[in-house]
Amino acid sequence: MPDGQSHQLAPLSLTQEQLWFLTRLDPGSAFYNTTATWTLTGPLDTGALHTALARTMDRQHMLRTAVTEVDGVPSQVLVDDVPVPLAVSDLTGLPEPERAAAADRLVSEEVHVPFDLAAAPLFRVRLIRTGPDEHVMVFVMHHIIADGWSLQVLIQEVADLYAAAVTGTEVEHAPLERQFADYAVRQRERLAGPRRDKLVSYWGERLAGSPTALDLPTDRPRPAEATFRGDRYAFTVPQDLHLELTALGRAAGASLFMTCLAGFGVLLSRWSGQSDVLLGTPVGNRDRPEWSPVVGYFADTLVMRTELADDPTFAELLTRVRRSSLDAFVHRDLPFRVLVEELKPERVPHRNPLFQVMFILQNIPPRRRNVEFAGLVMALREDVRTTSIFDLRLDLFQSEHELRGQLEYNTDLFDRSTAERLAGQYLALLADACAEPGTRVSALSLGAPPADPFGSGFNDDLEEA
Repeated sequence: MPDGQSHQLAPLSLTQEQLWFLTRLDPGSAFYNTTATWTLTGPLDTGALHTALARTMDRQHMLRTAVTEVDGVPSQVLVDDVPVPLAVSDLTGLPEPERAAAADRLVSEEVHVPFDLAAAPLFRVRLIRTGPDEHVMVFVMHHIIADGWSLQVLIQEVADLYAAAVTGTEVEHAPLERQFADYAVRQRERLAGPRRDKLVSYWGERLAGSPTALDLPTDRPRPAEATFRGDRYAFTVPQDLHLELTALGRAAGASLFMTCLAGFGVLLSRWSGQSDVLLGTPVGNRDRPEWSPVVGYFADTLVMRTELADDPTFAELLTRVRRSSLDAFVHRDLPFRVLVEELKPERVPHRNPLFQVMFILQNIPPRRRNVEFAGLVMALREDVRTTSIFDLRLDLFQSEHELRGQLEYNTDLFDRSTAERLAGQYLALLADACAEPGTRVSALSLGAPPADPFGSGFNDDLEEA
């Protein structure tokens, strides 16, 4: 970093440290970029946007933080004087029919540009002008400074401060009591004593004897070198099924997360032929009110184990998943990186240790698709990333009136038709479980064809094996 700047050092959180290590293994990768893209309709004051970003950077320390080695130890470095990373592109010189495609190309390029972790800031904004009162705005941040919740915090603060800059008013943001560096210090202090040993003991017992990999049948053999290419298939859970799932969980004292997790575990067990399924799920770790308005990488990953060897009924499985989920969240303080170091699971090349499939029910503040402020209408666009770190990742997005799904899949392994089939069978299985929760999980319907996700030869191959 340039001389003349004031620097403040702090340790990385243990989760940040793992991400720093992974990024160093592939410094040209954009896998760990987190993004949001919006269209802006209405008169836009670029100067006010610059001011809003600058004031947000003053308030949120992670927006002025880099990661560098100090005496061989990776550390957070807070830099006082950091330029606002706002780039503006004007496409109005192009013929109007060409502007949308050109804007999409610029967004895709921006999303896939990697960050140098040693250079602050580790976020950037590109504003693309496509018409007199039409813009596209893309935020890109390295995951090491922000999680999904943080992105929502950032967008809201920038919107508030932009409106204030345009109208000449002040925003009544409460001062931040803590910054993410405080969380990193606290995390390391809490894991420096007997608490760590108790957590390691719990997870060692919980995951003892679990499989090293989930062997799902794939459309193609796993490549020798992982490319992490991916795509997404979106679907909607029917409203009546959404209500039935909520009611089924409530009757068992279980959350919607637990009910949908149980169903996904059953589906993956049926596809893989394995009765012991490990899935990853994120945990927010914002367990104190002062962390809620802070930009930072608080999120970590829990390993969720679903055991079906005794062919329980779905109701029995849901009770089991409820109990194991509650226990897991009670013991969530052990970072995934430390868990892997302590358990030393057998490593399979090009596969994530312990689990290869993620399940997520989004509990971050919902991204409002249309936000109005200071004469602008800001509309969220779909994510354009084409990477998939895991074999599969199922995201469920819950709102008051809707439950939507998005299945991210590794295109080295799976075709889109397979993702569509998996999503359809997931909905069919959940519907059958709601209708007859006393049904054994092996007998839950996957729709038509009943238990054959890859065509008529798939079950025959399993029987011969």
